[in-house]
Amino acid sequence: MFSILSTIARHWPFANGSGRFLDKFCAHVDLGSGQRTARTSDGFPMQVYADDLIGRHLLMSGAFGRSSIQVLLELANPGDVFVDIGANIGYYSAVFLSNVKNSTAICFEPQPGVVDLLRANVGQFTGRSTVHELALGDKDGELRFQINHTNRGASRVSPEGELSIPVRNAATVFAELTKADLIKIDVEGYEEPIFRAIQGELRRLKPRAILFEDHGDAAAPEGALGSVLQRAGYTVWGVDKRLFKTELVPINSRDDCRFIDYLAQRQP
Repeated sequence: MFSILSTIARHWPFANGSGRFLDKFCAHVDLGSGQRTARTSDGFPMQVYADDLIGRHLLMSGAFGRSSIQVLLELANPGDVFVDIGANIGYYSAVFLSNVKNSTAICFEPQPGVVDLLRANVGQFTGRSTVHELALGDKDGELRFQINHTNRGASRVSPEGELSIPVRNAATVFAELTKADLIKIDVEGYEEPIFRAIQGELRRLKPRAILFEDHGDAAAPEGALGSVLQRAGYTVWGVDKRLFKTELVPINSRDDCRFIDYLAQRQP
């Protein structure tokens, strides 16, 4: 059964939808537990947790949210610096390094264990990545962090968290950068403090685009995230993942915020 389902997922004929197929039909396939090596659809290996959501997807299909990273790849140039905030095990960064010549990745991930896989996965692209085992926010200190053991990508900052993680002021971190061409921020609801902290640095560094998640309407021009981005000179688009193609839809109001992934593009 695993072989059949994996073959379907790896040879999925449409632009999107393989992830939904896996979640619906393969959620109970026993892939074991612990660390395993997955072969990605981009041709490089990744160390994953077999009993984790992203690990399941990579083991069975070789991809995870590939259409979202493709949006960034289409905007990338050789030699770009990719800043990955909430890097998890490093899938986005590894895909970026694999596909963009002479690129580098700066990764931030606070989860114990997960960060070890991140180091291994981006480390295969020798000398092209830096990994920081910490979270970013609007001040230095510590935060309580709650682990989701079946989907570590959904682990989040929470007052009920079982462990304490180090956090550094994102403004200080970005002030140390001389170049940041493309940025991904996926921190499960903790985006606002980061955007608020780096808004001045966005004007200085002028990254070409920022891919981020939001499950509400904060990406709207009057929203907590959209307003920061607008002031920094960005236009926000929703990443609309339809079965046959992925499109960018302009976000003009809160009513347009029906997506999960958003792309902020710097205005000319």
